[in-house]
Amino acid sequence: MPRRVRALLLTLVVTFVLLALALALFTPGQRPTRPPLPNPNGYDDFLRAGAAVTDDVGNFSTLDRDGLRELVRTNTEPLRLLRLGMTRQCAMPIDWSATNFMGMVGNLAEMKKLALLLAAEGRLAEMDSLPADAPKSYVDAIHFGNEVGRGGFLINRLVGVACEAIGSRSVSKLVPGLTCQQARPLIAELEKIDGARVTWDEIWRTESAYARSQLSKIGNPLGRFTAWWQLRPVRKNAEARHTMAVAHVRLLAAELALHCYQAENSRLPAHLDELVPKYLSKVPQDPFTGQPLIYRAQGTNWLLYSVGTDRVDDGGRPVSRGIFSKGDLFFDSPW
Repeated sequence: MPRRVRALLLTLVVTFVLLALALALFTPGQRPTRPPLPNPNGYDDFLRAGAAVTDDVGNFSTLDRDGLRELVRTNTEPLRLLRLGMTRQCAMPIDWSATNFMGMVGNLAEMKKLALLLAAEGRLAEMDSLPADAPKSYVDAIHFGNEVGRGGFLINRLVGVACEAIGSRSVSKLVPGLTCQQARPLIAELEKIDGARVTWDEIWRTESAYARSQLSKIGNPLGRFTAWWQLRPVRKNAEARHTMAVAHVRLLAAELALHCYQAENSRLPAHLDELVPKYLSKVPQDPFTGQPLIYRAQGTNWLLYSVGTDRVDDGGRPVSRGIFSKGDLFFDSPW
């Protein structure tokens, strides 16, 4: 397993354990009632796909065309299962995960490998000069990242965010060169993903409820408060990462729509609402403010951005790397 993947998983495990402890210490509660899992469950397809994917997928970026072709060929079945799962309703089996934590962690590593496999498939399509196929693979990685954490703990959502980042970073590099014909199905898929988005409220309800139920017998009110207070930044960090993922999807869809509008009208719209309904189904909102994404036409170019985690309009100054860096978030901003 690549060192970066191991480091990410270790960080996520520590974050999960600390959050569970703090939540249980602060607010004991009863085990919640969960709805039945969907049948068939797309998450089961993800598990089967993850178990079948080859270990060398983490090194895909170092492979030449022949190496990539062989990697994708040997992982035909995992790719089939992965895409089958994305056509079905998904829900993580949280009761099993709550009592088999290390098994869940192993599954998380396999989920990350599946996102890398989609990125490898996209890179091969780029090398084979298939401009419509490459971004589809990358957008599938975004879709997969949203679904893989559905119904799960915070740690599952953070792995999903990492999967979304793999797809978003790759597709953002292709945006300027895509034709309107190539962009339209991507816009539709991105809007579909956004419309079925796992919300932060869902994530936090599951995290807090199950943490309380697992450790509800621990007493000492002062200890509860101390642990809760010390770990408030952990929750803030996780929520910011989730919200950044939402913003990236909306920025990508709007950026593609603006390219289409300009190509077909030989000018730019004065406002984003001119993109609706031909290019977008609705004006995309900035998840950090609840207001429309900020857009300004500038000659034959434009500024389109979210205010980012500092929730301050910096006038289009790009954010630097770092979760709480000052600046504004663009479709191709670093994660």
